[in-house]
Amino acid sequence: METSGAFIGRRQFLTIAGATSALTLTASAATPAETNTASGCNTNGRQTIKGLVVEKPVHVPVKPPSAAEMMPLAGADAAGGPGGRVDTVKSTPAVYIGDGKYLPDSSKTDAVSAGTVGDAFASGVKISGKEVETGGVSVKGLGSNYILTDTNIDLYGDGGFAMGGPKSGALVSDYGILTIRDSTITTSGQSRNATAAQDHSILKVYNSTLTSHGIPFTPDITNTGQKIQLEIDGNSRTHVTMGNSYSYFYYSTIIADGWAALSTDDADGFVYLEANHCKVQTIKSGYGTYADRYCHNVMNHCDFDVASMAAIIEGEADVTFNDTNAKCGSYFALIHSVSTPAALNSLKVTGGNIKTKSAIVLVKSANAEIVFDGAKVVSESNVLLKSAKSVDPNAAKAANTKGQEVYGIHATFKNMDISGDVIHTEDKDNRNMTVYLESTTLKGSIKDAFIKMNRLSKWFATKDSNVTLIGDVDISQIDAPAGVTITAVAGQSGTYRLASCGTLVLKLAQ
Repeated sequence: METSGAFIGRRQFLTIAGATSALTLTASAATPAETNTASGCNTNGRQTIKGLVVEKPVHVPVKPPSAAEMMPLAGADAAGGPGGRVDTVKSTPAVYIGDGKYLPDSSKTDAVSAGTVGDAFASGVKISGKEVETGGVSVKGLGSNYILTDTNIDLYGDGGFAMGGPKSGALVSDYGILTIRDSTITTSGQSRNATAAQDHSILKVYNSTLTSHGIPFTPDITNTGQKIQLEIDGNSRTHVTMGNSYSYFYYSTIIADGWAALSTDDADGFVYLEANHCKVQTIKSGYGTYADRYCHNVMNHCDFDVASMAAIIEGEADVTFNDTNAKCGSYFALIHSVSTPAALNSLKVTGGNIKTKSAIVLVKSANAEIVFDGAKVVSESNVLLKSAKSVDPNAAKAANTKGQEVYGIHATFKNMDISGDVIHTEDKDNRNMTVYLESTTLKGSIKDAFIKMNRLSKWFATKDSNVTLIGDVDISQIDAPAGVTITAVAGQSGTYRLASCGTLVLKLAQ
């Protein structure tokens, strides 16, 4: 790995393969080790290798943009998803609750064929709409705290391109509160959400099934910017939370034919979405959950069976998975950025079982803080973590100004035995990637990344690798088979034969 830099006292700014991330290094005072020329293996004994001392960048949270700053993106084919907040489709809900009152004159009552509707609750309601002009249940206003139980809502008709709104199966908005229990909501049509929460509202869903079919589509990537960047297809989201709202799901099933199951968007600075003991499914294409900019998603004890990825994260947002099982048709998580270059996206996974066809995590031109703790992960492509350059025209560009720091990609693996390659080759010129192993054994190659291991961790390189070592490690913690060479920038130089007959070549940082 080529390096360049200049010492200023005992501090050095290191550029690795053109990376723009600014890292502060302290050079080791140790004398470079002598070359190990033994012809056999297992000859090193216990021997400490001096790594570099690197100060991890400090992230300063990025404030939400002002309305004026958001204007350039208005109407753009942004990667977050289709539609905005302005709905050109005029729909009337079958049941309209405004400021704590049931308003039949503002409701399409002929779409209700059964059940009881009151000011504070509805029970046993059956709603059917065959055109987009008929919506489901809409709860609006600060005085509304509504309970919907044992209800069946079935809606048809294309909803244009806007998200949410009264055309949804169940909508809560404008500081309202809606609780749904033991109900089934099904929608068919473009941009026809089963449920939506927007504008400072709260939605709670218990023991219910939500399904959005969208309109028929071929499960191939279609020629729109959004779908190409997110590597999904489809035209409707089962649920969306927007505008400083909160959504909670308990023991429920959320299904989408394509695009999205549990979505967030247009946060206006903050959104929170949580699912507990839920089943999340996308059938032909699409993701399980999306944390859009300034959104915070938490998945507890859920099962994901998704045609594409379990999660997408973008723009100072985060997703947390606790004891979640996921079967993914592409990645477990896709992290990208169409926000400021300083934005940091966070993924935290504790426990659970994860299986993917492609990389476990793909990071496209974005900064990321990734933590896996005690999870079982398996990638059919044998790629654990990979970075790539986004071709999205709205993608955040890495800072090119000298001395400006880009946070980079930091991935921590704790209490795990994992297999898979770490590949940072494509985006290494824009940001650095650092892998931290804590009580973890990693079996796989590492390309163009930093690595730091605690004393209870090991790395077995299955293919030629090039890394930068952070911190001191015992040589017994690093291994490779015969014919495999690890080239590492470190605080000393030397060539070593490893326990399984691979080769470790240490080079001093320049």
